[in-house]
Amino acid sequence: MDRSQGACIGRGHTGGDAAGVAAEKKRLVHTGLVLHFMVQLSISEDADARLAQKSMGRVHHRILYFAHFAPGLTVSELLAVLGVRHQNIQAPMRQLAKAGYLLTRASPTDGRVKQLYCSRKGDKLLEFVSGGQRNRFQAAYDSVTQQDIDSYFKVMTSMLDRHRRDWVRRLTELDDPTESV
Repeated sequence: MDRSQGACIGRGHTGGDAAGVAAEKKRLVHTGLVLHFMVQLSISEDADARLAQKSMGRVHHRILYFAHFAPGLTVSELLAVLGVRHQNIQAPMRQLAKAGYLLTRASPTDGRVKQLYCSRKGDKLLEFVSGGQRNRFQAAYDSVTQQDIDSYFKVMTSMLDRHRRDWVRRLTELDDPTESV
């Protein structure tokens, strides 16, 4: 089957027998899941080796990532977006703060609410940890057309739940993306 046929089937095209179309859709979904899983492993591995040098793990990376790209987010927001409990991030947050990578401040409107910020040192660590990931994405984008990239973004966005789409919007609303990690 050529790409145009796969694209038609992926868009609900019903040419051919129903069993063949259903089987092809199942293969497309399976291939997408396999590719997603393998890409996720590769992207994680890009950061894991660098995190290990600092005796840190993926949770540290995620905390810094959100504190950098959504400065001032609350601990409650971080828990919600990561889908974890406070006990899962308490020790890594404490470690990041103690080492000077993460800043916590009381909210100006409610002193009981903690807001998170990356320090300059945290920004540098995030830059170091995310370097391999950025390189992987840039190499992939350089190997395809802008239309391919736009289609990739469209597919990825369409798979997100509404609250995740809101986070994508929030995390990509940088005044100057060239300053991003």
